Amino acid sequence: MAGLLLLGISAPTQAIENTISVDNKRTGWDANEPKLSPSQVSSAAFGQRWSTALNGFVSAQPLVTGKNVVVATENNYVYGIDAVTGQTNWARQLGPAWPTSAINCGNSVSGITSTPVYDSSSNTVYLTSKANDGVDVQHPHWYIHALSATSGAERAGWPVTIQGTPTNSPGHPFNPFTALQRPGLLLMNGSVYAGFGSYCDHGPYVGQVVGVNVTSHKLTMWSAESGSDNKEAGIWQSGGGLVSDGSGRIFLSTGNGNGTGASPNPGPGDLPPAGLGESVVRLGVNSDGSLSAKSFFSPANNRTLDATDTDIGSGGPVALPNSFGTTAHPRLLVQPTKDGRIFLLDRDHLGGMGQGPNGTDHAVSMAGPFQPVFGHPGVWGGDGGYVYTVAKDSGSGAPLRALKYSVNSAGTPTLTSVGISNEGFGYGSTSPIVTSSGMTHGSALVWIAAPGQLRVYDAVPVNGIMHLRRTFPIGNPKWAPPATDGGRVYVATTNGQLVAFGTA
Repeated sequence: MAGLLLLGISAPTQAIENTISVDNKRTGWDANEPKLSPSQVSSAAFGQRWSTALNGFVSAQPLVTGKNVVVATENNYVYGIDAVTGQTNWARQLGPAWPTSAINCGNSVSGITSTPVYDSSSNTVYLTSKANDGVDVQHPHWYIHALSATSGAERAGWPVTIQGTPTNSPGHPFNPFTALQRPGLLLMNGSVYAGFGSYCDHGPYVGQVVGVNVTSHKLTMWSAESGSDNKEAGIWQSGGGLVSDGSGRIFLSTGNGNGTGASPNPGPGDLPPAGLGESVVRLGVNSDGSLSAKSFFSPANNRTLDATDTDIGSGGPVALPNSFGTTAHPRLLVQPTKDGRIFLLDRDHLGGMGQGPNGTDHAVSMAGPFQPVFGHPGVWGGDGGYVYTVAKDSGSGAPLRALKYSVNSAGTPTLTSVGISNEGFGYGSTSPIVTSSGMTHGSALVWIAAPGQLRVYDAVPVNGIMHLRRTFPIGNPKWAPPATDGGRVYVATTNGQLVAFGTA
């Protein structure tokens, strides 16, 4: 390598994108992409490099583990695809996928739905899968697997069966039949964490977080509705990952709540109630590995959100980088919703329910309402700071939106809509990903996969318009964002394709 550098020749890089949306804050901002500059992406040399067929519908984001791009399907297949050539280096099926018709949720299958997570220190990919391997279709199993990223071989002692009872809800065990594991996995301090909701809101179910220690294989569980098997509060986030901004801190959002939202009554944020539907929640990891709620936010109209199916949990939270924030609110979190509001919250004190003046919301600030969001925002930390959302509807009329970060005259952090795309985004469009060369002005691009197209936009709007730089034909995505690393962009589609774009 040293010799190559002396000759002025770049050594091959081993790119890594080890988790959904680039980092545990889920910013979607890949700041190390000089080979995805606007000029290079606009050149004729940039285009589709390969397309590889997969067995099954893909709901998860691909991961880049160095030589391989790892991608998983709803048919319970996992692949290691050569990042340069698109050749299949390995493939494994992790048991028969489970039919969703068993719970009246379409006529599909559920195998691997969420985005896995990669541990580069052990070269291991962790993922969850649902297998139709019980005595009948009403008794499936959920597993956490640990696979070699090089060969796909299962690590010794794995998989671990997900079973047991949440520590905060004795007598109400995990129900593998109705449970759907949708949010991207979180690897933190030697444990893998997964969030659960349900299929098509069919019960009985409650939202739960399950963690497994990768060394001891010990499981821990937490319920969003303590003392219940059927009060909902599912954790979906349209596939967005569980968020962490540091050791022992996990953020998530929930939908529904069996008609009650977070609680029938207002309550302070740092005293979370037992029921946490329609909420943003910060969990803490206790000294024994168990989980408990430390802070929460729920809109004051949470019961209306539940009754009208305009849940806060349709969108995943994003923790903003340290370049955002003030002395009073140094750690900020963005939470989009299905009713079109975009909340800016303080991660240390989320705001509770009805704690503002006259029982209003105690958020740091709120933007909108705009169109519904299914997914999570992307972030660009340069040019003063931007947050991007992709609104989705059943047609194609909802835009990409750029919100500019600023601090108002009262010293309050705010997000202000400053630009939208001329193009609309239909249902299933992905969350945004941002690439740049560090904080360099003019280097940032916003990538979104829409039905039939991968679109790339300039990150800074001009005269209120997000400029569409290029489009590339693809199949249809399902919310999971593209993966970007090493000058390549990887998109997985619902018709069973993994497609790579880059410069020849």
